Amino acid sequence: MLGGNSRDRTHTRHVRGATAAACAAVTVLGLTAVPAAADGQPDFRPEQWGLQSIGAQEVWPDTQGQGITVGLPGISVYEDHPDLVDNLTVDTQFGEGGDPETGSGAAALVGGHGHGMDADGGVLGVAPASTLLVLPTQDELDDAVRFAANEGAQVILLPETDGSVDLTDATREAVQNGALVVGPAGGGEDASVLTVAGTTEGGDLIPGSPAAEGVELTAPGADLETAGPDMGQVQVTGTPYAAAVAAGAAALLRADYPQLRPEQVREALVQGAQQGPGGLPALHLPTAQAQAADTAQDIPLIDEDLVNEGEQSQGVPVWAWFLTVGAVLVLGVLLLVVWLRRSTADPYGVKAERREEDAQIAAERAAEAPSNGRRKQRGGRRRKTRGN
Repeated sequence: MLGGNSRDRTHTRHVRGATAAACAAVTVLGLTAVPAAADGQPDFRPEQWGLQSIGAQEVWPDTQGQGITVGLPGISVYEDHPDLVDNLTVDTQFGEGGDPETGSGAAALVGGHGHGMDADGGVLGVAPASTLLVLPTQDELDDAVRFAANEGAQVILLPETDGSVDLTDATREAVQNGALVVGPAGGGEDASVLTVAGTTEGGDLIPGSPAAEGVELTAPGADLETAGPDMGQVQVTGTPYAAAVAAGAAALLRADYPQLRPEQVREALVQGAQQGPGGLPALHLPTAQAQAADTAQDIPLIDEDLVNEGEQSQGVPVWAWFLTVGAVLVLGVLLLVVWLRRSTADPYGVKAERREEDAQIAAERAAEAPSNGRRKQRGGRRRKTRGN
């Protein structure tokens, strides 16, 4: 559900496998030492010049994108492809649109992890341990972008568009929600999107690239080995694939420096780039990582789970307020009653002692009264004189 609209056609497919084993194999293998593919499976990893060009294998000892979700709105994928199946979630609530060949190629360049538990054969993405959230759609791309950000995607990769779809509001909201939005250059002006153009292995812009003023970053985008139809691999060229490589790089930096905001990661990718064609920045992960490290050194690392837990604990239900106020009032009344009783009582026996003393004094006075009367009578009695 999004924006209060109920969608009966929602269908979410979670495709999981032996993720831990595959990621562990990826960590060990990298790109420099790859064993022979098992069962005759072709292994394209040594031929992935794009990963070597951006220095991805130099960053993998620190992170492979663990814990990062990359949203891919507006595409379809081959869900059972062995290079994708372990870390893929497909949510079709916005439709079924998109070319699966293009989508699978872009998705694998972001988070492909090779074939099988032992990672023999196949291709690797820039962030092979990241999670991919695929949202196929044709007519609701803006809603899919918002949904991806609301679902916690730290990076969102836009598909190639002709510029007729206005996504500025959706992308701005996504950035405000903490997502770094990456897209192919040439899709229109949008300040919220990191625009990427593709380069060849020789370092030139690929044919048909947009004008330089619409390009913020360049990345490998020609003759890239990636996931293809029939559960195999295919070689692709195009701006969308260069954007996918950059999105994978952003996932690595976001995993390595979670305290950085989207704009800070974007700046690290651009400022940490090397000189590319025509003076344009060319993606280079080791220097981008160093740039991100410089930015992050003065920013404390905050545990988001603890922050969320603290925020939840701050909310006090209304009934709890009434209960607390009622308890305070009752306690106040009880204290007042006790004070009144103590103030009118004789806790130390003073009054009783006084009453006893008064009774004793009265008794003594009563005992003295008769004797005083007799003395007066004797003193006033006259005696008769003898002889008269």
